[in-house]
Amino acid sequence: MSDEISQDFEHALKVIRELGAGYVELRTLWNRYVVELSDVQIHDIKSLIDRYGIKVSHVCSPTFKIYINDEVGYREHLAILRRAIEISKFFNLGYTRVFTFWWQGSLDLYIDKIVEKFQPAIELAEKEGIFLIIENEYSCFIGTGSELQQFLEKLKSKWVKVLWDPGNAFFARETPYPYGYNKIKDHVLYMHLKDASVENGKFVFKPIGKGMIDYEGQLKDVINKGIILSLETHYTPRSGSKEEGTRESYTGLINIIKKIEGG
Repeated sequence: MSDEISQDFEHALKVIRELGAGYVELRTLWNRYVVELSDVQIHDIKSLIDRYGIKVSHVCSPTFKIYINDEVGYREHLAILRRAIEISKFFNLGYTRVFTFWWQGSLDLYIDKIVEKFQPAIELAEKEGIFLIIENEYSCFIGTGSELQQFLEKLKSKWVKVLWDPGNAFFARETPYPYGYNKIKDHVLYMHLKDASVENGKFVFKPIGKGMIDYEGQLKDVINKGIILSLETHYTPRSGSKEEGTRESYTGLINIIKKIEGG
């Protein structure tokens, strides 16, 4: 994810190429969400990406990171979703991320309303031939694999898949692997990779491989399944440099992969 390195998009691309990664995930660039950028800016982004020999893995949007009773925000977010789909199709992608509204209480109390609110989004996805991939997010109603499983069973739509985030599940107090992942493993198209631990009673982000999440097991399980892996470390070292945090996490990730492949 480019903004985990820098808001200077070209600098982020230089670092990505130097690290040896072949894809970039677009979220915020030049301090603006990608869905807020003009068509001219999107074409400029593509030109930069092509120049560095990199491909786009995902066009992120904040769709449904709002309160469920915010009707004005809801209409705005359906428009955001339409824009995210437009840009995703421009980059020849068949999916885009959505969330499940800010947490206000137990999922059981709100699940029917969430299902109702998802229907226009699903209709749009079906019309455009784009999968909606739900990211489990600990600040939203659905933060764990167990909650995702419950929601998918209730929703019953082939157009809804999963963006699995083990770090978010950990923050939502679930054991991400194998417990949470096994609940939704047949629906995962994409993964965000971040590590975490509890230190002195507080949740903290860590470089990949230095937290409490079983990334060796998790990656061993997905490495040959065609699931797209995207580093979204959220870890910032004492220097305060997000780029250094990404470099450290990328090294940890590659070390785990080498260990798996060597084993």
